[in-house]
Amino acid sequence: MNPNGGLDYRIHEKMGQFFTDQVVAIYKEMKENSCPIGQSRIFIAKFNCEENDAQFIISTVGPVYTEAEKEHAAFLLQSCYNTSLALANLYQLSSIAYPAISCGANRFPPHEAAQVAIESIRQFSYNVKDVRFILFERSIYEIFLQEWTDYAQRVNREANNTDSTNEPMKKSQIPPSIPPKPKSSARYCVLCKEEQLPIDRQLLCLICSELTRSEIFYKFLSRLRTAGEISYDELFRECQLLKPILRSYPLVYTPVQIFDRSIHQRDLVAEYYLESYCDKGFHNSIPMAVLGDGNCFYNAFVKLGAAGTTTETSTLTPAELRARNIVELILNLETYTAQYSHLAPFLNDFENYVRQDMVRDTNYASVWDCLSIPTVLNIHLITVYPKINGPEDLHYRYLNNALFFPLTEENDVDNQTNQIETSTVHKEVRLLFSNCNRPIPGSSKKEEKWEPNHFVPLLTFDKKHITN
Repeated sequence: MNPNGGLDYRIHEKMGQFFTDQVVAIYKEMKENSCPIGQSRIFIAKFNCEENDAQFIISTVGPVYTEAEKEHAAFLLQSCYNTSLALANLYQLSSIAYPAISCGANRFPPHEAAQVAIESIRQFSYNVKDVRFILFERSIYEIFLQEWTDYAQRVNREANNTDSTNEPMKKSQIPPSIPPKPKSSARYCVLCKEEQLPIDRQLLCLICSELTRSEIFYKFLSRLRTAGEISYDELFRECQLLKPILRSYPLVYTPVQIFDRSIHQRDLVAEYYLESYCDKGFHNSIPMAVLGDGNCFYNAFVKLGAAGTTTETSTLTPAELRARNIVELILNLETYTAQYSHLAPFLNDFENYVRQDMVRDTNYASVWDCLSIPTVLNIHLITVYPKINGPEDLHYRYLNNALFFPLTEENDVDNQTNQIETSTVHKEVRLLFSNCNRPIPGSSKKEEKWEPNHFVPLLTFDKKHITN
């Protein structure tokens, strides 16, 4: 996050001091956490933009490539495109321009980098209609051009093959002398669906089994997203197929309860909503700041779980929580809709929501996500909704101080989807429906109702630190 040569320095030089001041301020405040490898941050480009100037600059940190860690480097490079495009979609940007990320001093092979870039854009661009690569060296340009050409030809071939296989074959076209091929008895990895399984393996191939926990669930979520693009029925079948993987990665979740200012940061905007518009019973809480990248609902639970552990050394990720929540909600949908039937007015069409939004990482969550996350994490969830639109606001009446709880043991005994360590006492998590900005003065017209766009966890005071 500091201008230190190369393209980074040139962008700072072009944009000027206003842009540099933003970046340096974030770095001074957060140091090494200001933008981890594979993550992205968005900044205003210039104070006074001219017509052809970029309005925003998205900073992303590419990985350093080594042969020994090449698969992990590819995963992080894909994350650069995923997170940067998520921000572009969040800010409703119509165009974005990329360099060849990591292909300079970080030594990422251009052929592999181009493949990751092209495939990532296909998966994550969504509403960004104009994606360009601005490539400095002629050799890099030719490599990216060749990879794009090969990719386009492959997609066209697959489309043509699909069209031709959909046409029924006439009897006269069937060779009478060739007997039909027997159905293959080979078993394939349920995650990648490419590698055959050895006799001693039931779910994952050798390659997938060596992935880190975060990489497993990133692929898991990608499988759900691909299935959702086909149909809801296909997504349901994919959840049934992938569900056994969850048993191989048990989760023990212990959310932090007390705010420690030596560790946590306060969300001052959320604190304004809490004190100005929320019931007095919640005024003894402190909102803990979480990243607002479109994934704030799941970021909140991940950050609260920092005091907990998983059975592996790898940390819990928003992608894992989202994937677990999708499987839990889809496979037990009837139970959840019956249990929370009183919330029907706030639940949009589920099939469209889960296929178009819920399966996509860094997309906003809805009330649907609240229904099943308590079962996923074995917690009690209490939601807090500001009374900013008045006491007659239905969202306030139904979602303020609302309790969401895990499915009963009777319902869940055959659905050990998440393999949570069972306990008779459930940890409590309070979540505030908030906004990234304070209300604009003078905009309190009836037709302009306030809407939340951010979730913030609420913690209790640590009495040792109450000095303000």
